[in-house]
Amino acid sequence: MPRKLLEKLTFIFVFTLCLLGVYFSRTDLKFFEGVYVREDGLLEWLTVVGLLIGSLMNIYRARILAPFRQKRFVFGLYFLAAFFFFGLAEEISWGQRIWESWFDFKVPSFFLQYNSQGEMNIHNLRFGGVKINKLIFGTFLGIGIVFYFLILPLLYKRQAKVKSFIDSIAFPLPRGYHIIAYISLAILAECIAGGKKGEVLEFGGTWIVLLMIFEPFNREIFSRRSFKR
Repeated sequence: MPRKLLEKLTFIFVFTLCLLGVYFSRTDLKFFEGVYVREDGLLEWLTVVGLLIGSLMNIYRARILAPFRQKRFVFGLYFLAAFFFFGLAEEISWGQRIWESWFDFKVPSFFLQYNSQGEMNIHNLRFGGVKINKLIFGTFLGIGIVFYFLILPLLYKRQAKVKSFIDSIAFPLPRGYHIIAYISLAILAECIAGGKKGEVLEFGGTWIVLLMIFEPFNREIFSRRSFKR
């Protein structure tokens, strides 16, 4: 179980909102889809906040650990920071609404033609009958999540070479309660009525991964206290 108060409170906050999503979807689907999980709504912006915190957390770790760790380790942290920032930028369509409001920005014709929502992002692109969101951010990401949460931790514990490589690139791994939390989230998402369960899964998944980065299984590799000076 989480030991730190901030972790406990955040888990309670995240799962409360996810449970409310299940409740609203089954009692007032119009409110759920039109307000609760709508574009630029509460859950979307909370997802953006989680992604921003994740990016900043990795940048902070990279800066404080740079004097003690090899370049590959520091690069791994900056890569994770960039990964979170990419997710953030995709979530807000790379600031499309800001550019449109402030600078009379026009969405490039490519996105108007191939983006299913006419937005300037990658995950809603559609070419013929192939949806990038379903193929890459659905199928491939789903496979990656299963490998990351269920298989990689076992390899890390049993294979010394895997452990050494993972630690050398600053790759955080989930604890048991992170794995249980994500499985619980997946079950909750399946209970959501309508076609918007992905928004709840996206929100909950972002915050569970953020909590995992905050207190990973291999926490000692991110602590300055473990270094000889």
